[in-house]
Amino acid sequence: MYRFFLLFELLIFSALPVVNLEAQIRYSDSVVVQAKIWSRDANRNIQYSDWKNFTAHTIDQVIGITAVRNENLDKWGGNASRVFSATGFFRVEKLGGKWEVIDPAGHPFLVTAINSIRLGNSATNQSYFKQLWSSRNDWMTSQIKMFQSYGFNTAGCWSDTASIRAYNDTSLHPFAYTTQLNLLAGYTREAIRNNPARKSASVLSFILDSAFEAYCNLHAVELQKTSKDPNLLGHFSDNEIAFSIAQLDSLLMDKQISPISEKVLNNWIEENGTPRELITSNQKEKLLGKIAQHYFKTVSTVLKKNDPNHLYLGSRLHAAAKNNRYIFEGAAAYVDLVSINYYGYWEPKSTHLSDWGNWGDRPFFITEFYTKAMDSGMDNMSGAGWLVKTQEDRGIHYQNFCLRLLSSANCVGWHWFRYQDNDPGDNTADPSNRDANKGLVNTQYQLYVPLANRMKELNLFKYQLSAFIFANIQKQ
Repeated sequence: MYRFFLLFELLIFSALPVVNLEAQIRYSDSVVVQAKIWSRDANRNIQYSDWKNFTAHTIDQVIGITAVRNENLDKWGGNASRVFSATGFFRVEKLGGKWEVIDPAGHPFLVTAINSIRLGNSATNQSYFKQLWSSRNDWMTSQIKMFQSYGFNTAGCWSDTASIRAYNDTSLHPFAYTTQLNLLAGYTREAIRNNPARKSASVLSFILDSAFEAYCNLHAVELQKTSKDPNLLGHFSDNEIAFSIAQLDSLLMDKQISPISEKVLNNWIEENGTPRELITSNQKEKLLGKIAQHYFKTVSTVLKKNDPNHLYLGSRLHAAAKNNRYIFEGAAAYVDLVSINYYGYWEPKSTHLSDWGNWGDRPFFITEFYTKAMDSGMDNMSGAGWLVKTQEDRGIHYQNFCLRLLSSANCVGWHWFRYQDNDPGDNTADPSNRDANKGLVNTQYQLYVPLANRMKELNLFKYQLSAFIFANIQKQ
C-alpha cells in the first residue's frame, strides 16, 4: 500500500512567529459531491433538502506534494522523525508557532480517532459477533489492528476502554484512548433525584451549585487508577453542555435557583450595571462565558489533583457555544485541549479556524463529524451528519474535511463519529443513533472499504501533509 512523503524534506519547524494561523492550500483540481442538507422543520421534525453540489478536494490534488513510500512512526503512531522532550505521557506544546500533541516518547502525534469503539447491542450485532470472534478480546485485537493499518491511532468517546487497556497490556503497538466522565450530567441526574422540582431547571444552574465541586471530587478519585497509564490520552468531562442563550434566559427567570447561583448572577449584573430585563445579547454571551469558565475551572482543578499526568480534553463544545468567544476563552483558560463537535458545515469554515486559533491560544481538535450514504440502504433520518450518495463520497468528504483542519496551526487532530452503524433493531439506543450510516463498519461488522481506503490515504499521509501545510503558513 502506498505511503506518501513530501517532494522535499522538511528538516525542522521554524521558530519564526506565525502571522496567519490558516494556510491557503493550492489544488490542481476539485471534485463535486452531491449531498443533502439536514435540518428541522417548525415542528422539530428532521428534514433534508434536495440534492445539492458541493466542492471537495482530495490529497492527490494538493499542489507541491508527490507520493513515495515512507514510514517512520513510533509504537503509538507518532511521528518519530521529530523528537522533543519525553515525559512518558501525552502532553501539548506550541512549537515554532504550531500546537502539537507530543506522545509519551516525545514525538508529535496527530490525534486520528474513532468514536464509540464498542460492541453493538442489537440482536444482529450480537449474532455476527458470535460468528466472527470467540471473545471480546479477540474482537478488540482484530479491530485495533485494522484501525492502525488504516492510520487511526486513538479511541474516542464511549469506547470500550477496559478491552482497549487489556489489548495494550500485551501489545507492542498500544492504542491511545480517552475517557468520558459525564461529571455535570451525572451530578444533574443526582440533584434532580434529590429534588424533583429541579427537573425543569436550567442546566447552567447545576454548574453553579456548591455541591457540584464535591460531586466531582468524589467521582474523580477513580482516575487515580489509570493515572500512570502512558496510553491514556486524556479525559473528557462531559458532552455538549448546553451553554446556550435559551438556558441562560431560563436561569435568569428562575425564581428558585440556589443562593450561590443568585449571588453569581447578582454580582455579574451589578458589575455590568444592567438590570436583568435589559441585558443585551452580547452581555448574555459574556455571562455564558463566565459560567463556562466556572465549570472548566472547577473540573480542571479536580482532575489535575487526581490525575496530573493526563490531558483535560474539555466538554466537546457544539452548536452556538463553539461560536461564542467568551465560552471558548473560558474553556481555553483551563483545558489542555479544546474539543469541538462540528456539524452543519460541509467543511470547517475559515472564520471558525481563525477564531479558534486566536481565542485563548490553545490547541483544539474536532471530536465529532461524519457523513451518511444512501448506498448503505439505511433510512438515515437520525443524526446531523451530511447525507451523500455513496461510500466513496463519504471518503472524499473525509479527506476534504481533514485537509481543512490541517490548514490550522492550532488543530491537533480529529475524531470520526463513529465505529459502527446504528442498528434500527437496537431499542436501547438514543433516538439520535437509531437508523443511520455513521459507521466505519456496518451492523454486521463489515468494513466500508471505499470509505476506509480514502481515510487511509489521508491518515497515512497526515504528518507529511501537516509539515508541508505549516511551511506554507509561515510563508504567508
